[in-house]
Amino acid sequence: MKLRSTLVALACLASLGSAQALTATEVAAARDAGTLVEVRLSGASALRLLIASYIKEDLAQAGTFDVFFFGNGADHRGYSFKSKVAIGSWPVGTNFLITKRDAGGSGQGVTPLLNGGDATQAHMLVNGSCTQTGASPATDIQAAGFTCTTTTQAKAHAGISDVEPALLQAPINNGTGLDVSGLDAAGFVQNIFGVAVNKKLYLALQKAQGLDSAGAINESDAATPSIPKSFITGALTGQLLGNSSSKKGWNLLIPASVDADVLTKRINVCRRTPGSGTQAASNVYFANNPCASGSSVYAPTAGTTNATLSVTGSATTKQGSSSQLVETCLADVDNLAGQGYAMGVLGRENNPRPVVNGVQQDKLYRFVKISGAAPTRAAVISGDYDFVVESSFQWAKTGAANAPSADMLALLTKMRTEMGKASVLATLDPDLQNGLVATPATILSGSWADLPAADKAFTAHTNRSTGNSCSPVRMTK
Repeated sequence: MKLRSTLVALACLASLGSAQALTATEVAAARDAGTLVEVRLSGASALRLLIASYIKEDLAQAGTFDVFFFGNGADHRGYSFKSKVAIGSWPVGTNFLITKRDAGGSGQGVTPLLNGGDATQAHMLVNGSCTQTGASPATDIQAAGFTCTTTTQAKAHAGISDVEPALLQAPINNGTGLDVSGLDAAGFVQNIFGVAVNKKLYLALQKAQGLDSAGAINESDAATPSIPKSFITGALTGQLLGNSSSKKGWNLLIPASVDADVLTKRINVCRRTPGSGTQAASNVYFANNPCASGSSVYAPTAGTTNATLSVTGSATTKQGSSSQLVETCLADVDNLAGQGYAMGVLGRENNPRPVVNGVQQDKLYRFVKISGAAPTRAAVISGDYDFVVESSFQWAKTGAANAPSADMLALLTKMRTEMGKASVLATLDPDLQNGLVATPATILSGSWADLPAADKAFTAHTNRSTGNSCSPVRMTK
């Protein structure tokens, strides 16, 4: 018996010592052998990088982590690894594949889980047909090691949403009023949103506000230009049309001395589709919708996926099913011949200048201040910036037909409990750290003022009422 225990221990040590990346071929082999745990998540694209970072840093053994994109990664991403901790009855070294569907946004992290979870969704299929297009094992969560081209219809095990599930059942968010009481849902992190503009508009705003650097973009935080919240609300709700004899466009922010043709410039709005948590947060913050009724709410301008973006003309709204498509829309306007202007709402987890595999990227947009308040984690913590909501992680309650198994429940609970903690957020890639802040609920005892400095830097003492994005932000704890 003693010899057998010794051999088992040596085998475990050997397994850990020979850890290697779980490539597409190895994923397929483990699936065929019945030794692969597959986890399907769906919902908020604004939180995809938090999920990826948590998996890499807190669940995966070093050297076993691989990244998969479906196409360009806008709609689906996946992460394979060997676990470095025991979860439920799954031991250390278990083969995992966690896929995350971003397509459709937060609504897809709620509605398909309701009514017994009968609805299937398209999820990325990782198998031997995926092509290696980057490093394996992966060192950067934002770079694909493998690109896949196939999806499969399956049910999600759990969903993530930027806002509480009930808000996504409002008609403005493409909801149908379904009962969400069958979900085990809880907030786990505060998600910071911001208004992004393409680089040409950013530079024009800097020039108008005396913040540019000798005619070029000044990248310092102190030189971030500001747009009044009232202007943003007007642009997102169809009141500012651009190229109009009423002069209701970019000329309200940019003088002719900066852009002689400013009166002809189109207001290009890049927004998310209904059902997106990003769009739901934008609807609440800028249009008070669906928080009130009648004349107390505004109707956000609907968009189309094939809207024509242009330098001149009246307002255009283009919508996309993921955050990456909003980024693409902003970049497309920046790439137009001439001086085109565009704006949109994005989670601050998205970084316009990320460092990917050690190389500085430029996505051709920048975040602006809203009425003088900077869209930063520090500003949220201090209470100076309030475009922030509490994100939710949910699955079917125990007893439902689609309730997770005991082991799956242990994994999902671990993720929801840990991902939003200050100690975890502090380990994230610096590219992500302006977009997320721990909720006051993570302070289990005492007050924010008594926290260690390291925790204060990642924990808010401001929040909305739990599960109510329509409530105002207030200082607490």
